Amino acid sequence: MNNQNLQQKFELYVINLDRSLERWQRIKPHLENMDLAPVRISAVDAVNSSADVLSAHYSLAVNQQTFFMPLKPAEIGCFLSHRKALETFLTASDKPYAIILEDDVEFVHNISQYIQQWEDALAGDTPVMLKLFKRRPISGVCVTKNERTQLIKPKLVPLGTQSQVVNRSAAKALLVAFSQFGMPVDVAYQHFWQHGVDVLIAVPNQVNEISQIVGGTNIGGSKGLSFSYKAKREIKRSWFRLKLKLKSGYHFAKTKPTAQK
Repeated sequence: MNNQNLQQKFELYVINLDRSLERWQRIKPHLENMDLAPVRISAVDAVNSSADVLSAHYSLAVNQQTFFMPLKPAEIGCFLSHRKALETFLTASDKPYAIILEDDVEFVHNISQYIQQWEDALAGDTPVMLKLFKRRPISGVCVTKNERTQLIKPKLVPLGTQSQVVNRSAAKALLVAFSQFGMPVDVAYQHFWQHGVDVLIAVPNQVNEISQIVGGTNIGGSKGLSFSYKAKREIKRSWFRLKLKLKSGYHFAKTKPTAQK
């Protein structure tokens, strides 16, 4: 499948803040140089959004039940931006698949090298998400491979939402599962036993993260927080991650696929 045929089956969305248009101006020609037609999703900006907008799907009650600390406004905005991309895909397109990118990535190779494998993995009615980037090595089962790439079903879905490809069933499932959310979007995606989407990871990475080149992350850090607060938060974070790893391993074992030889 060439890149022009890809446009008949795949929508390509880039999530970008209105106050960071220079990032859009960088990624847009990168994609257009591969004969792609990216659609810009105006990200939900926590800085310029009202409390009503930020609380439209973020639930403090769900947060207290499912996560170890309240979300930062930027984390809420990030989740809402990914919801917006999924909603746009389902309401404004009739194509079967969507590529959803944040604005701080670039493809390692021409996308034409990947798309047949993507379509093979996403075809059918089963909800599937294919993540194209991970920061650390993962363990799991290889479900399919070609001469360039393995697709791994991981024991623990890696963090990050820099780049993923979904089918329509996955987009619908994610919107339903997280109509109310209380954790960051990448943590929510780790809970595959709750949202019901089959999450696969491309190995090696098919995109590079270039956030440091384009100015760093738009999600605030720990500046201004007391040492005691940060220490307590890290203890809670470590405990949360341990429980999540154990839960994920349990559910992975229940649904472990057959490895491809």
